[in-house]
Formats: sequence, C-alpha cells, structure tokens
Amino acid sequence: REGVPTVFIHFFNHQPCAKAQSIINDVRWYGPAPIPTLADAIRQRELGKSRIGLVSMRGMAYGHVTELQRLFPEAEFVEFGPAFGRIRRVRSEEELGYLRRSGYLTDLACEALEEHLRPGLTEHDILSIVYNSYIKNGGEPGIHFIATTHMDQSDRFVPWQKPTPRVLELGSVVITELTVSYWGYSTQIHRPFAIAREPSSLYRKLFDTALECYENIRKICKPGTTSEEIIAASSVIEDNGFATYDSVFHGEAGKSPELGTRSAAHPVEPWTLVENMVHIIQPNPITRDFKAGLQLGAAVIVKPDGGEPLHNYPFKFPVCG
Repeated sequence: REGVPTVFIHFFNHQPCAKAQSIINDVRWYGPAPIPTLADAIRQRELGKSRIGLVSMRGMAYGHVTELQRLFPEAEFVEFGPAFGRIRRVRSEEELGYLRRSGYLTDLACEALEEHLRPGLTEHDILSIVYNSYIKNGGEPGIHFIATTHMDQSDRFVPWQKPTPRVLELGSVVITELTVSYWGYSTQIHRPFAIAREPSSLYRKLFDTALECYENIRKICKPGTTSEEIIAASSVIEDNGFATYDSVFHGEAGKSPELGTRSAAHPVEPWTLVENMVHIIQPNPITRDFKAGLQLGAAVIVKPDGGEPLHNYPFKFPVCG
C-alpha cells in the first residue's frame, strides 16, 4: 500500500499496449515464470513478514499460492478478491463513459440483427451480423450466445454458447445474449427476434413476463437494495406459470452476485447495491417442460431513482425479414 506500484504481465510483446492502457507507469514482463519475479519484488519491498493480499479475481493457480507460502513462511497471505471486487465495481464517472460506449456498441448489434435477420440464414450467419455491426466502431468481442428455434415446435429455451448450422425459417425465433467490450469495459444486452411472422401467443407471454420482471427489478436498483429484495421482485415469472434456467441478475463476468428467481438453481448470494455499481438484469422465463423460453435484459447503473439503463435499443420483439 506504500511505494511505487508495479504491474507484471505474461507476454513480453504485450508490454507496449499494456503500458498505453495502464494508469501504473511501471509495467514489466515477469519472464518465463511469475513466482520467481514476484518473490524478488516481495523481497525488494521488504514484505517477507507482512500481511499480503491475494486478489484472486476469477481464479489463482494453486501451485502459485503454495509456492509463495513456502518461500515466505512468515508472511500472512489473505484472500482479498471479494473485497477488491466490491471496491472496483463502484464505477467512477470516467469508467461510466466507457461502459456507456459499450452499451452503444451492443445497441448496434441489435439494430443490425433487426435489419438483416431473415429466413435462410444459419446461426453462423447471425454471428457474422453481430461481429460486423461493431468492429468498425471500436468494439471488442465478448460473449455472443444465440439460439434459434421454431415458435410452433420450440426445442431451445436459453441462448447457446456454440452456434449450429440450423437455418432460420418463417416462424423461427432468435434469442440472444450479447456482450461487446470497449477498452475492457463490458455491458450485456438480451433481445428476442421473430422471423417473418408475429410472435406466437406463448412467446408474447414470455416476452411480456420478462419485461415486467425486468422493470420490477430495475425500479429497485437503488443503493441499499439487497439480494432478497431483488429475488422477490422477480416473482412475476413464477406467478405467470413459468420457471427460469439462467440467473436473473448478475455482476461482472456473471458473478458478484449471481442471483436467480425463487424457482432457479442459483443460491441466494448476499449482496447490497451501492450507487454507481453496474449490474445486468436478464430475466429468462421458460416453460416448465424446458422447450420454450427467451431472454430479455440490459445493463443498468445503480442510482437513487432506480437502475439507469446503459442501452437505448428498445424493449421490443421485432419481426425481421
């Protein structure tokens, strides 16, 4: 917490770009293996008998942790990942500018899908539409999950992680989960698209239920709101006879927290909202036979008056092609 900070990176040739991105001036390659270099830095800073935080983020190699413990038996290594995550998830106004740009780029993806989806396209064609919509505007690929099915004989109820050669036809529906990053800052949007025919009564009910759930949660995305209150606000899904499969609310990288509705598999992760946190609201109502479903949602900023959406693409169920 004192002295000049240093960032060590994995690839030697990544230094020029990393230095341009980092607010820390001292950016270095750690060499063939990280632990010898980190150990030298700990010794140089005379921290061998100190309390050292390990910010695990999404994971930390077990061998790295045990080797640090072996090299510095008098140091106390403390897991600081969750606490660090809570700090960095309260966004500065500068960061919110990057997140708004990400939201704009995801809007472009939805606009492109609405314009270009039509019968005869494969799921690979759909992904090419998504990529082409934002790359020229400075976006970086995030997750692009899609699934297609026919509204009258549905067999997919959540966006899939891998595309298939399935071909769109009159009466198909496309469900999406799209993330586009801008300089490492990411938002996520979820929209359904009907192909060459108005949504069926079932899919219209799924959409209306998802939208009501989204709004119920968005309105309470205020400082001090708890996980329990968020889950309670999602009850319209079960009240309308549906269940869920995906989480209804999550933070960065799908975690911190990852909350489901009361019928979901997800446990209640304790969480309290703080102003300027950014979270994703993503209701995923599905039929109880696991055949039909859709996803509808957006990233929002926690504000005193409720969640402020980071997207401008409308909540609608467009008919394409």
